[in-house]
Amino acid sequence: MKSSKYVLLIIVMILNLGCDKDDDPSEPMHPNAIEFQSILDEFTSNGIPGLSAVVVTPDGVWKGASGYSRLEDHTPMSIDNEVYSASIGKTYCAVATLLLVQDGLIALEDPISNHISGTTLLGFENTNSITVRQLLNHTGGLTNFDWNEAFVNDVLTDPLSIKASDLLDYERGNAFYALPGTEFNYSSTGYELLAALVEEVTGNHSRFYSERIFKPLNLQHTYYKNESEYPLTNNLVHSYFDQLDTGQVENVSETQNHLTNIFTGSDGIIATPMDYYQFLKGIMTGSLLSDEMKAEMLDFISLGGDDYIGYGLGIWQRDVGYGIAIGHDGDAIGAGADMWYFPDHDIYIVTATNMGTVLQDTELGRMYNESFLSAMVTAVFE
Repeated sequence: MKSSKYVLLIIVMILNLGCDKDDDPSEPMHPNAIEFQSILDEFTSNGIPGLSAVVVTPDGVWKGASGYSRLEDHTPMSIDNEVYSASIGKTYCAVATLLLVQDGLIALEDPISNHISGTTLLGFENTNSITVRQLLNHTGGLTNFDWNEAFVNDVLTDPLSIKASDLLDYERGNAFYALPGTEFNYSSTGYELLAALVEEVTGNHSRFYSERIFKPLNLQHTYYKNESEYPLTNNLVHSYFDQLDTGQVENVSETQNHLTNIFTGSDGIIATPMDYYQFLKGIMTGSLLSDEMKAEMLDFISLGGDDYIGYGLGIWQRDVGYGIAIGHDGDAIGAGADMWYFPDHDIYIVTATNMGTVLQDTELGRMYNESFLSAMVTAVFE
């Protein structure tokens, strides 16, 4: 059996299945490359349009893809395809905010009204007491426009009419979930406000992302509002959604791209899986933030759950059965993404799909968020 495994490994190396063609030929193939690739192939054969992944362990680096980036002309999914971040964009916004703290321009305990203009905050209560830290860790008491019935209805019926300014408008005048600092309530509204804060302090928050995050980490395949190719990058995937849970996806690329373009702090990043890995690695190794700011970011509040057990400043803490994972995930109408680091094992796992995962009660949504991710993590650790 062992010899046949190595024969298969040689075949995979020859065919370059799941590997980046620009890889350094001196880089050894990960010993579990065949198994990782077979998992991606299994799930794309079962209905997920496209999948890509990066796995980095002490044994090596593996980069793979399966399925199609464009179903219409059967263009294969590649590890070089840019994919949507969805809520992983919150981690970028958190880093940008912490860099402002690090620069001494703001403080985590500052009320947000110190740095966000009154017109932006119209219709929101407690803005003189909600702190920057509370927006970052979702304890500001804000409701979430992602769960607003009017927003969901607009996304499903007339998405291209939604403007960037509408995102905060959905929640203006709505009752707060809780008093600031008393409860965790995940809120994309809070991260749109954080982007407004970074914008007002820096004068151009997207340029700040580029100069202080993308360039220092040499993220050459990461795009936000400041990059000229954004939002239609050269290798961007098409997006698909199974709204009716029939197993038959429809092309929602125009909707996915429009929504990504109007989101700011809560979403909006487009990148390759390798760049998502490099970004998370930059946080964990201290390449982006000072030791003090990294410690603040990883100061998790306990959520009391069995899986998502804590939230820091723009970053989740999970217990997936193989030790603690730190990172973020994202769900959108035409995309899903995950980036996780297991500090006890020095392992990174980044995955992405060009299929909508926001309705997790659909079969394909569960297939990505539960079955596929579980299979990948199990293959890495067992």
